[in-house]
Amino acid sequence: MERRPVRETRTAQPAVLSGPALDLAEYLASGRPLTIGGFLLEVCRRHAGNEALVFDDPLRGGATVRWSYADLERESRAVARALIASGIKRGDRVATVMANRPEAVAAYFGAALASAVIVPLSTFATTPELSTLLAACTPAIVLAQTSMGKRDFASDLAAAAIPAVVVGPEADRCGLTGWEEFADRGAAVADPVIDGIIAATRPEDTALILFSSGTTDTPKGVIHNQQAPTLQFWVQSELFGRHEQTRMWTALPMFWTAGMNTAMGATLAAGGCWVMQEGFDAGVALALMERERVTEPYPLPHQARTLADHPAWPTTDLSSLRCVYGKAVFARHPTVTGDPNWQMPVGWGMSETCAFISAFPSSSSRETMKSSLGKLLPGNQLRVVDPDTGKPKTATDDGEFLVKGPTMMIGYLGKSREECFDADGWFHTGDVGHVDDTGGVHWSGRRNEVIRTGGAMVSPAEIEVALRAYPPVTLARVIAMPDERLDQIPVLCVELRDGATEGADEILGFLRERVAAYKVPKKVVFFDSGQIPLTASATKVRDDELRTLVSAKLNVGSNPDGAS
Repeated sequence: MERRPVRETRTAQPAVLSGPALDLAEYLASGRPLTIGGFLLEVCRRHAGNEALVFDDPLRGGATVRWSYADLERESRAVARALIASGIKRGDRVATVMANRPEAVAAYFGAALASAVIVPLSTFATTPELSTLLAACTPAIVLAQTSMGKRDFASDLAAAAIPAVVVGPEADRCGLTGWEEFADRGAAVADPVIDGIIAATRPEDTALILFSSGTTDTPKGVIHNQQAPTLQFWVQSELFGRHEQTRMWTALPMFWTAGMNTAMGATLAAGGCWVMQEGFDAGVALALMERERVTEPYPLPHQARTLADHPAWPTTDLSSLRCVYGKAVFARHPTVTGDPNWQMPVGWGMSETCAFISAFPSSSSRETMKSSLGKLLPGNQLRVVDPDTGKPKTATDDGEFLVKGPTMMIGYLGKSREECFDADGWFHTGDVGHVDDTGGVHWSGRRNEVIRTGGAMVSPAEIEVALRAYPPVTLARVIAMPDERLDQIPVLCVELRDGATEGADEILGFLRERVAAYKVPKKVVFFDSGQIPLTASATKVRDDELRTLVSAKLNVGSNPDGAS
């Protein structure tokens, strides 16, 4: 018998939903500063002797670098002194082009200690893309690494004609300043100068510009104040249940909110250690987790699957892992006995809100985690409107989310406030969803990605998330294709695990038990491993390119190879 999806009961919610009250004074009274520089000084004072960062440095022949919190403060102050000696003033922009490495963390906090605006740029950017980002943010100086794998950042920066400082060998090859020479500049700048800057810095001061990662459009520069990332550091540390014994591994980069807030900030807020990896490599990651006795792995879903497929997976000692959950690949490892009281937090947010707006903490039950994307966090507000007309809807009806909150962006780079927010100060997220009668937030997808088929709306994200629980599928993407009768139809594009033989009937049968019948894709198109086109970061699908490939497959004949 076919199992029908369970439909939730929805009770009308008020037009504006609010999270619990937020008492910022309580943060300050409990010794949790709301400026980035203040945060650094506080956590380094509390945890001076703890290990903060561990990194095997490719630019030093793979040598292991270990920094304590005292080391981190010392190195961050050295960056701040050098920036001040280089003429950097309050509000000047300091761009970074660094992958995960200790100097990247020191550059982030050093810029804050010097009252500069931090602009982390993507190491995934191609030479033309990096040039575009630099032109958009107009930094006074760039702090970078000479290279990453085959990528030569030093040459790109030399051609950009912007003052640049680089970590790594051959800094003078392109006429750039080396890291040690740069640090020496600040020898005459006394610590009281930096302490005075921090004392004069306010939570509402501009602190950070993050560039969103798009698949086709030019990335948008999202401007944040000091409070936005710092509040996320404190909040996410509690959500993830971090503490001084936490040893967290991730390869997620700091120019994403997940890397900046969830990896770096939330770990440091607790006095734990970040076991850093510059770029994801499954074999290296497994070796690091074993050697460094990692307690909490933090991979993307496709990275977790790659780890489980690696030949070293069954023989790697992962017995130190505690923060694993449910049916995750780590929980199935033969050496792992996880903490049954810990679940991976779920939540909803975006670059514009500096990450989470809603969330459930790690202490929630598995059933709770499955129920929604959490409840609104303190200080946040949400409205639901008709995505086509903009008219208010009850929150339990599907519509576009509008939000306000304590970590909301100041605005977009180069845009007026009126171009970023409506007349009442609401940010229109472009995300579609609803709120259930318990206050749980349900995300359906992006407004411009919803597929309208035969009068119904289908969210690609809902189908893609459902397939994460189907082991034969390693990558799934649902796109809209034109249809004479229904206007559009959802087409499922998949890559299968090596050796998998599942066909369209098996995949669609799996989905029919989990989503409403009208949401089940009308066609399945199969691709070999690596054929679905991804962005340089390998985290998003290039839909335009994929649509061209699908068109070619579907037009080969009435029953083309690879399409069902």
